[in-house]
Amino acid sequence: MGSVANAAAQAGDMGWVGKKPLRRLGGMADALAIATELGYSIQQEDAVQNAGKNDALVSALRELMVVQRALANLQVELQGRQDDESVSHLTHVSGIEKKCQALARTTTKLKDVIQNKDRIIARLQQPYSLDCIPVETEYQRQFAELLLKAAGDYGALTAAISDLQWTQSFKDPPSVWGDLLRPIPVALASCTRYYEALSAMRETVASYYKRKVQLGSLETPVKDADADCTTPIWNQATYVLDEPTSDDLLLRGRTRLKQINITANEKDWNASPDALQLDAFGDDVKQRRMSWPPSPTTPA
Repeated sequence: MGSVANAAAQAGDMGWVGKKPLRRLGGMADALAIATELGYSIQQEDAVQNAGKNDALVSALRELMVVQRALANLQVELQGRQDDESVSHLTHVSGIEKKCQALARTTTKLKDVIQNKDRIIARLQQPYSLDCIPVETEYQRQFAELLLKAAGDYGALTAAISDLQWTQSFKDPPSVWGDLLRPIPVALASCTRYYEALSAMRETVASYYKRKVQLGSLETPVKDADADCTTPIWNQATYVLDEPTSDDLLLRGRTRLKQINITANEKDWNASPDALQLDAFGDDVKQRRMSWPPSPTTPA
């Protein structure tokens, strides 16, 4: 029996000759291989369907991984930008340039202080500088405010000082002052007379306009416009175009006023108060004295 068992064992060992060695057990592939060797059959359609579903799941997982990786990269970049913003004044080029410029200005000032240290020490050791105004301690604040106010009026103060210096340097006798001031009263009197003449002219024109309005409101027969107003014949040889002067205007106004007074006297006013008031106003205007400024003369 022992020989039979040994032969069977040898025959069993020889039965595995020529076959592939079994892989390490474990995993779905090994389980499927063992099931196939044992005689279990697997339907191909189910395998194809499962493979298609698995491929779709794998594709979705792969896309999800890509999106997650992109989100992680964005998060890292955003965090880096936030950190850069918090330290940009230390790392940014423009911030570094500004700090370099400020440092250069400070260095220049320190160099000036170092170079002029002896002069600064000497001035600090003095009780007050020669080009300064000594002010008591209790009045220093008021004096500083006064200087600030005077700084705004520096131009006017400079002009006033120049005027004072000119008056101090003016050493001419009083006769020269009299010659310089003599034309001023004459000019003022001329201006006064001219203003009075303009006022009289304005009153004359106002009274003329008032008379004209009142005469127009009365019932008067309609006359032919061509009977009173005619256009003279143009003659270039005898007609000279000159601008009227102020004397001509006053003369025309007085003539027109006289004509209006004559026309008003010829009409029957029935002794109305308005008519009497107009007559008194015309007499007052006629009695007003008109004066004009003389021609300016140069003092000898």
